Amino acid sequence: MTQSFSEEGTLLPVTVIQAGPCRVLDLRTKEKNGYEAAVLGFEQVEGSKLKSKPGLGFFKKLGSPVFKVIREFRGMQAKINQEVSVEVFKAGDLLQIQGMSRGKGWAGAIKRWNFSRGRETHGGNFNRALGSTGNNTWPARTIPGRRMSGRLGYEKVSIKNVEVLSVIPEDNLLIVKGPIPGGENGLLTIRKIAERKAKAASE
Repeated sequence: MTQSFSEEGTLLPVTVIQAGPCRVLDLRTKEKNGYEAAVLGFEQVEGSKLKSKPGLGFFKKLGSPVFKVIREFRGMQAKINQEVSVEVFKAGDLLQIQGMSRGKGWAGAIKRWNFSRGRETHGGNFNRALGSTGNNTWPARTIPGRRMSGRLGYEKVSIKNVEVLSVIPEDNLLIVKGPIPGGENGLLTIRKIAERKAKAASE
């Protein structure tokens, strides 16, 4: 993240993203796969650096270079071996960005689920305790899904209506307004919101 100024002189928090270039490796069709999608590869690497042998077979079958990241994008109109660069976006576009949030390790129920503290008077060791976790006689067990202590963060997060402020095609950089999920060097999935939805959101 960094900061930028608008034309009116307003200070804006921005995030700089390296978006591409990606290459269309394959296409999914309704006749063969039951749905339509484009398979994109990102960050080309040498074959020796890819640890997955089935992955190497996938690229060998396609006859394409080896990429570190592969993702499918449904509803995308593209051709095989087409290069998808940051130029598909322009200033003013609204995006949906998906990524993995920062992992924060093990956390208690108060921090993880925003539970209230217990009483701090009249004795009782109940300051930050969890409280009841199940029924008594029946079913005499903790129901799955009960909100308890556990791992906090590192989960898939999607944010919508992220505005594109500028595009730098020569460096494949996308500058968007505000923060995005995850930390530095995190992997993101970026989709452009349909024009109809974008218009409704701007209104």
